[in-house]
Amino acid sequence: MVPDPPTTSRRRLLAGFGGGVAALVGGTVALGATEPTALPDRLTDAATVHYPEPPETATLWRPTVTEAHAREAVELLAETSERADELWPRVDVDEPTILGPPVAGGWLETAREHLREEDYPRAVFDAIYGIQFAGESLGFARGKLDRVGWQALADRATSLQERARAVTTALQPYPTTVPRRDLAWYARIEQAAQVAGTKATRAVPEPDRQSEDPDPDALGEATATLLQARLYVREAERFRELLSARVDGETTPFRDRLAAVVERFRSDLAEYPGRDAVMERYFDRDADEYGPWEFAHSRLARWCFDSSRSLSVPWETTIDEELLALRAVALSIGLARRRAHGRVVDRLVVEPDDTGFDSGHTLAAKRRAQSTYRSVVGSDPSPLLVAQIGRAVEDIQVAEVRPGDPDDDRPAWRRRLKPYLYALLGRAKLQVFPPLRDAILGRE
Repeated sequence: MVPDPPTTSRRRLLAGFGGGVAALVGGTVALGATEPTALPDRLTDAATVHYPEPPETATLWRPTVTEAHAREAVELLAETSERADELWPRVDVDEPTILGPPVAGGWLETAREHLREEDYPRAVFDAIYGIQFAGESLGFARGKLDRVGWQALADRATSLQERARAVTTALQPYPTTVPRRDLAWYARIEQAAQVAGTKATRAVPEPDRQSEDPDPDALGEATATLLQARLYVREAERFRELLSARVDGETTPFRDRLAAVVERFRSDLAEYPGRDAVMERYFDRDADEYGPWEFAHSRLARWCFDSSRSLSVPWETTIDEELLALRAVALSIGLARRRAHGRVVDRLVVEPDDTGFDSGHTLAAKRRAQSTYRSVVGSDPSPLLVAQIGRAVEDIQVAEVRPGDPDDDRPAWRRRLKPYLYALLGRAKLQVFPPLRDAILGRE
């Protein structure tokens, strides 16, 4: 342990708590020259919140959302809400329900506002979210009034599945003019099509599980899911149209390259142990003691190693085998987590017999992570790298020591150690991504 600095120095350091935080954040207090344990937790806790952090990856790159795209999505939400509002006065509800007017839950108003402000991505987001509520209301009302059944919904699901497949089929053989840009577009298009197809598939139960007298609640949920699938498949179609306009002139097909790197990444992942084996390597989960050492290694194992070898994207959707651009990016993310694990373990300042944790380490880890972000990502990264680093950036952003809940009886070291682990992991993943990006591009 580093002894406390002299009283006069400590008073000078803490003269005005806000000034102390500003000094730490501004860098006038050199953490590299002073061990984190020389600073009081109250000061370093606050400094982790105010320390600069990476911007949202959406500000670096994302597929272009046009006004026409956003307007179409908002109009579908408005149309769904209006149709539900028209039907609800005729619905006989046996018990109170939250599905009645206003059926869009306020999302229509915010979507329209973002449309007026020309924030088209937010308008589409609001439409996708709001249509869940409006769609449930519409489907429920139709079910109560015997205006929809499983067969009609199944037909819509089939049509959406076919549209999603048509989009991804049209991407072959992944022609590119600027691979570091185009491959990110391909992955994003495939992700939207994957979600659309999966939602359409899951919306309607198999015929042998369909009731002759369908539950209005089930019809409402299916209707909402299919409407969301419609918005996602339309997003995939629009992004494909925009990419087609960008990929012109002489092109290079990337299908064979993607197929090869997918197999390589899959093989590399298979060499890593499972989550349980990693945990057993560092501590006995049945032991009575559970301190900072056990907490750190438990969290790292959970964050870096899957409980199974399945490959998923958000919304718990297993990626189709033929979606090579999306699979390559997703596999690179999974591989980055595992490679980062070893780096984080090597850098841990936690020891097996520790009973506390100093947030000065958290601040130092966040400072180093931000420095790594600047050197690896910078202000103008390639779209492909942006598609990979999203979770790593979020790790750094959430590396903040927030005040504890007065009713929380867990030890204070937990709320200081967890953001420290996030900062370490975010930094380590950023460091291992460039080679994985280059492997996808064939630039090794």
